[in-house]
Amino acid sequence: MRHLFKNIYGFFTFIIKFFLALLNGIFILIYNIFNFFIRRFKFSMGFKINFVYSLLYIILFYLTYMGSYNTLMFYLETHPDSLEVALLDYINILPAILIISFGFFSFLGNHLVHKLLKPIKDMTDRVKDINGTSLNRLDTNVAKDELKDLAITFNEMLDRLELYMNQQKQFVSDASHELRTPIAIIQGYTEMLERWGKDDPAILEESINSLSQETANMKQLLEKLLFLSRSDKKTLKVDKEIFNLSQLCYEVIKETGFIDDEHDILSKITDDVMLSGDKGMIKELIRILMDNALKYTPEGGTITLGCNRSKQNVILSIQDTGIGIAREHIPHLFERFYRIDEARNKSTGGTGLGLAIAHQIIKAHDAQISVTSEVNQGTSFLIFFN
Repeated sequence: MRHLFKNIYGFFTFIIKFFLALLNGIFILIYNIFNFFIRRFKFSMGFKINFVYSLLYIILFYLTYMGSYNTLMFYLETHPDSLEVALLDYINILPAILIISFGFFSFLGNHLVHKLLKPIKDMTDRVKDINGTSLNRLDTNVAKDELKDLAITFNEMLDRLELYMNQQKQFVSDASHELRTPIAIIQGYTEMLERWGKDDPAILEESINSLSQETANMKQLLEKLLFLSRSDKKTLKVDKEIFNLSQLCYEVIKETGFIDDEHDILSKITDDVMLSGDKGMIKELIRILMDNALKYTPEGGTITLGCNRSKQNVILSIQDTGIGIAREHIPHLFERFYRIDEARNKSTGGTGLGLAIAHQIIKAHDAQISVTSEVNQGTSFLIFFN
């Protein structure tokens, strides 16, 4: 008898475990299908939460209805003559069924909503870890909704911020490097004057000349840095007027001839080309490009300055027969303090800011620049003004 009871008990235990496992498997399957459906398609967070709770309300209603209905039917089948008692018992058992259904509803709803909102917590934790040295990016694979759009936008902002920070660090480093040399020279000559230079006319004259030259170099560098700073802060003042670009080009050629007699300066200037722009800035632009051509063109080479008008643009051109620029360096020409060759830069002088300033002047006039170059053949700069 005990053996029979044990077998019956084992059989019912197996049946209960089997149905519980089956029910658990069904819920896991439903959850995975729901999770896949939510992640596969782009829906808003509001839609997802409303959809989850609508689904849970349906489950709550179904569980309550089926539980109470089956209980009532079972009671009527076992007590067909006790309808009043059955209804009374049904009313008594209904709150228990509602509590069980509501508990299941609350547990599953809390779990699903927590799952939906988990990316927000993860994003919050990542943002808390962001500092000046670590710009952690957000995971963009968390969902296909507004959170993904927010993560992508936030990461793009961090990319811009990191680029700006790196540029600022590089700018400060390069500016400090450029200022260190003239300051060291000034300090050296000052100490020499303090020790014995005041009593030696030759050393005194050399020191005064060097101090004057280095002071002028520092002033020039600071003026260039100030120009770029104003450009960065969008406070650069551009006084546009209509002026004769051809006449301005002739002036630059004439002025260049006064300070350089080692190169052939040619002209391809169309007369009476008019341009709307800041005349002072445009002249500085031409001077920078001409000076760049003179530095990197060997003695006896040719620099050609030209301007003309096409149907759509006013075109300013500076061409030389110099040493040229390797193709990989051309995209970086207008970066501040960019060095193609450190030794070459030292031999030619300059601060490394000229082309950066030229680029800012071009941007301030909504113009475009094109650079073509071949090593040992020469370089051509074309500026297109609208």
